Amino acid sequence: MYIRPSLQNVYNQVIDLSKIVYELPKEKNKGRPGLFLESLVGIPHSNEFLDCLDGELKVFEVKRTKAGHYVPKETIAVTMLSQKSLMEEDFMESRCFKKLTNVLYVPYLRDNSTITYLTPTIIDLLDPVHNHILEKLQYDYHLIKTKFAETNTLENTSSIGTYLQNRTKGPGGKAKKTRGYYLKHSFIKEFIPITAP
Repeated sequence: MYIRPSLQNVYNQVIDLSKIVYELPKEKNKGRPGLFLESLVGIPHSNEFLDCLDGELKVFEVKRTKAGHYVPKETIAVTMLSQKSLMEEDFMESRCFKKLTNVLYVPYLRDNSTITYLTPTIIDLLDPVHNHILEKLQYDYHLIKTKFAETNTLENTSSIGTYLQNRTKGPGGKAKKTRGYYLKHSFIKEFIPITAP
């Protein structure tokens, strides 16, 4: 039986391995860099609600601009969205909040078939120092909830929210559409410092 590490334990490990270049060719599974990091730091692959004992691990890709800045390449998936729960729950009761309460964010840089994990950041929304972030996410959630209550649909609502958005997820085409919560580029740029490798 595996014992899940604490977020601080994983943070310390990522600091140690953040200068290492790993061979990890691109593949269709966009979550591969996250799964690979979980293996490196001893997080067992399972269906547990949280990756670690006390929080989540979020791994996301960054790119280097021509000006030499590192910026997010994609948004960060948070969790699935249930319309029933959205109507019934305030942010602090929601699955979305529980997934975002205490998170270790790990950026990585890809260079063809290799990746390098960069300096991680922990954001604990219950720490008073991050109260401003909690308030902003809470506000965005409220906007999404209010719009759904008014219109009874989430179609064409992906632009709502400054830092937190909802949008369709999963394969395109004729597959059944589900929705999820995502952290936008603006969240990453404002709250997660990205340092050069």
